[in-house]
Amino acid sequence: MSRSKKVKFEQNDNNYAIAYYRYSSRAQNEESIDQQREMALKYAKEHGLEIIKEYSDEAESGWLNESRPGFNLMLKDIPIIKPSTLIIWKTDRMARDRLTAMKARLLIRNAGCAIKCVAENIPEEGSIAILMESLFDALAEQYSLNLSENVIRGLNYNAERGLYNGVPMLGYKKGKDKHYEIDDKTAPLVIRCFNDYAAGKSMALIAAEFNKDGFTTIRKKPFKVNSIRSILKNRSYLGEYRFGDVFIPDAIPQLIKPELFEQVQKNFSQHKRKHLARNNEGEPEAPRFWLTGKLFCGKCGEPLLGVSGTSKSKKIHYYYICRSKRRKCCNLKPIRKEVIELAVIKIMDDILLDTAKLASLAVDVNAYYQEHQLDDTMLKALEKSKSEVEKALNNILKAIEQGIITETTRSRLLELEQQNKGLDESIKKEKEKLSRSKEEFSIQRFYDYFGNSDYSDADKRDIILNYFFKKIYVFEDKVIVTCNFYDESFETDLDDIIDCLERESVYECACSSSSQSRPPEK
Repeated sequence: MSRSKKVKFEQNDNNYAIAYYRYSSRAQNEESIDQQREMALKYAKEHGLEIIKEYSDEAESGWLNESRPGFNLMLKDIPIIKPSTLIIWKTDRMARDRLTAMKARLLIRNAGCAIKCVAENIPEEGSIAILMESLFDALAEQYSLNLSENVIRGLNYNAERGLYNGVPMLGYKKGKDKHYEIDDKTAPLVIRCFNDYAAGKSMALIAAEFNKDGFTTIRKKPFKVNSIRSILKNRSYLGEYRFGDVFIPDAIPQLIKPELFEQVQKNFSQHKRKHLARNNEGEPEAPRFWLTGKLFCGKCGEPLLGVSGTSKSKKIHYYYICRSKRRKCCNLKPIRKEVIELAVIKIMDDILLDTAKLASLAVDVNAYYQEHQLDDTMLKALEKSKSEVEKALNNILKAIEQGIITETTRSRLLELEQQNKGLDESIKKEKEKLSRSKEEFSIQRFYDYFGNSDYSDADKRDIILNYFFKKIYVFEDKVIVTCNFYDESFETDLDDIIDCLERESVYECACSSSSQSRPPEK
């Protein structure tokens, strides 16, 4: 059998060169790219080459070929632009495994492009070149595998001792002893995020406000709903340290109180239920089941869901139904939507028309917001950041006065001035917010707001519901409400509500009566 003849390498006849740079997230930093570029430009100048295009991959592993867009683009471009030379720092910049390096090298050379490593003197052709390339490829792969083992060993060592493991978190920074410690600059932002969501703000609104105030994520990017969600779901703010299989309950300074964290998770659950509770049948006039998330079956304790049904006359009726009834595990009959909602509104009236109860609630609300909403931690953090920016600005101005005027100083000056302007606006807004909060959450304001409630206002009705009511238990003949501020519960007879609706005289219903009724035990 005849042996195929080896095709001799023919280099493209031009002085065009391309360059490829890469640094690994584990081993180098962005300065490595600049160093590699400097050496590539020097090599090109010494050898009469013109670099017509540069490719780079920052913080990308040499193992994951599919995650290196710069490398893949270079391989795609080489057969098109046909340069004579590819300049790289070392052979391991192409790949950390021998198979990928061999395939890439074959593709590049078949396109007539020679490969020059500025830090390694490898002959272009011959048996010595094959031996040296194979040796360098093997050494690169062995180094990478060994480094990976050492990194994993180091990460596990750090985790077992609750040390910083290279995972940045908004609100924390790496301390001198390598443990996480609270970052005074960003911790107030985390606290504000939890307080805002607990107070009823949407994640989209929180993200928009953060971006408007000039804040960024831990990776210096604008906030989005997902970045807000990741903060609100992160149990590290409770002081929990988690890495792989390692869990240490108090290894991180606690930033968020357990009660606030739990309230935020409850809000998540309620918002999810409300989303699922919207009518599934697509009628444009379908009403909102605004009690979803608060209603529970008086017989089995399961949540009630909003549903609709069509009668023989083609009229659509709306009901609340026990979730277990769908599984045929509960016999609570579906109850008309308007009956339950009117019953709850009557109980709201019973609470808010009681002067003594309203006074007690006003004091509780004022105390809560004095502690949470009137916290000036964010203002102090902003003022501290402004002080640092002004210090940096003064240093730039001193450099300019001494005649040090470069493109870098100009760019830095504009950047600092923009930051300073943004901080001025944020400080102004924070001061206005604190001033406004003192008025908004005063005892008198509470009376004015809740003492004359309009239940046709859906937003105000939801605020009253979420603030006052803990759970609402529904039976076939009555509704029992448990509250956040009273040991007693409130009960309303559904037959009275039904009679009122049939007479179409809502305001003739007897006021709901307070009782010591006990909700069912699940």
